[in-house]
Order: sequence, then C-alpha cells, then structure tokens
Amino acid sequence: MNEHDSDTPLDQALEWCVRLQDAGVTRAEQAAFTRWLEADPSHSVAWQRAQQVWRVSGVAGNAHVAASSAQRQRRPRRFSLGLASAAAVLLAVSVLVLSPARWADYRTEVAQVRSWTLDDGSVVQLAPQSALDVRYSAGERRLVLHKGEAWFKVAPNPTRPFVVEAAGGDVRALGTAFDVQVLEDGANVTVTEHSVRVSRAGQQAEAGEGQALHYGAQGIGALRRVDPGQQLAWREQRLVFSDEPLTQVLQRLQPYSRAHLLLTDSSLAQLRVTAAVQAREVDAALQSLQVILPIRVTTVGPWLTLVRPVQR
Repeated sequence: MNEHDSDTPLDQALEWCVRLQDAGVTRAEQAAFTRWLEADPSHSVAWQRAQQVWRVSGVAGNAHVAASSAQRQRRPRRFSLGLASAAAVLLAVSVLVLSPARWADYRTEVAQVRSWTLDDGSVVQLAPQSALDVRYSAGERRLVLHKGEAWFKVAPNPTRPFVVEAAGGDVRALGTAFDVQVLEDGANVTVTEHSVRVSRAGQQAEAGEGQALHYGAQGIGALRRVDPGQQLAWREQRLVFSDEPLTQVLQRLQPYSRAHLLLTDSSLAQLRVTAAVQAREVDAALQSLQVILPIRVTTVGPWLTLVRPVQR
C-alpha cells in the first residue's frame, strides 16, 4: 500500500486494518506496515483510533503484523486488543441473546417494513429493525416497543385502554392513530388521528392530530406542529429530512443499512440536512450528502461506513 494514497493518518490506518485482516497478507506488506507505524508518532495514535473504530464496527480488530523488534515489543498490546475484541464480541452476543427484543412477538429486519392486525382488530406497522411485544389482559391492551418505530391504528374499546410502553414512558390512545419512535435519548410521538396522552415519571401531556412531542430523561418536551405525511414517510419506504441535524439523519438511516454508520467527528453532528430519499437506497443517499455537506463517506468492508470531515 502506498502510504500517500490517503489524506490523513486515520485514513491510512483504516486501510491498514482492511489489508492486514486479509489472510493473504504478505511479509512485505507486514514490513511496510511496520515502517509506516514507526515513521511518525501520529501514525501510532491513528492506529489505536482505527482499532477502536474497527471494534465498534463489530469486526475483529487484531491485525496481523510483522515480527520486527518494534512489533515484538507491541505484542502484549496486540494480545490485549485481541482479548478486548473477543470480550466485546462475547458481550455483544450475550446482549443479543438476552435482549427482550430478540424474542419479541413482532420483529422486522434491516430495511423491512411490515404490518399486522392484532387480536382486537388494531393494526400495527413496524419500521425496519423494530421489535414489539403484545401484553393484552382483560382490563388493558398494553404493548411494549423495545426498539425501532411503530405506527398504530387503534380499534375502539373504551373498557380496555390501549397503551404503548416505550423508552420509560406510556402513550395512551384516546381513540386514535399514532406513531412511536424509540431513540437513544427517549422517544418521539406523532399523532395522525385524534389524540394521545403521554405519561413519564409523573408528568403528563396530551398531543392531538398533526402534533408531536419528545420525551426522555429530561421530561416531556413541548408540543410542536408537524406534517404527519413527512414524518411517517417511512411507511411508504421514503425518508424526508427537513433541516435536521446530521446525527439524527444517520440515526434514521441506520435501520436501512447492514453497515454501522459511524460519525467520526462530533463537529459534524449539527450540520443541517434537507432532503428526500428512497429508504432502500441508503448508500446512494449517503453519497449524495457529500454533495451538499462538507463530509466524506468511506465504506470499510461490509459492516462499517465512516462519515468524516472533508480533508482541507
């Protein structure tokens, strides 16, 4: 590999990650990696960062390197990285197996949108990578949205309230159709018909048709007017972004991609995006963002896509 092929040490380090994972890597390439690593202190820093990125992506991070004296000194470090990677994989597997979402009543996969009619006649539509449990009883119709997003069309039954539990809060239907989206910091609720009552940690708020709100650890946020057709375009395999921060755009694109979408620089998080994309064309959407934003999108194998600043 020519070390000048990439613009930054991190670029170079990530390329070395890819190359050194190849079972066919040659001794000459291993020696070239050693020379690159020792050529500049920034290379060592970049290599450590690349290993972290590699592990976050879910790919094994312990690359093959040459047995030079410098590399022999680094062996304990590589061994520890290997153990850390193995531990991370075991932890990820255990979390996957033990997670309630893994065994939920209704689930969707990457880029999959599905609808079901429940026993009471209510309809639920799940966005990609979502998981929902149904816990109906004689006095209540309770559902638990473990992850992802779901739209509900509720069959009327005044004697059995319809309640969706998600992200530490409850959303109670007041004769309605509505959407709940689980996020890292709480949940969004969007009402398409009638109204809902949201409860969390002793707080309550009602939202009506064409309104939305967010709730989380900081409480229940203010009501805001929205275009339900735009907000719920995912139901038709479209995604519409209106002056949204890049970090939120990536979060909404993630369920449609098998690769982990990683924003490498927090300074990019609040870049604003206005666009409409086909949900099944995530790669094309990401590439198009490079035209309107100062970002660079790099695919590292099938499981990781990096979103980085443009090198000036």
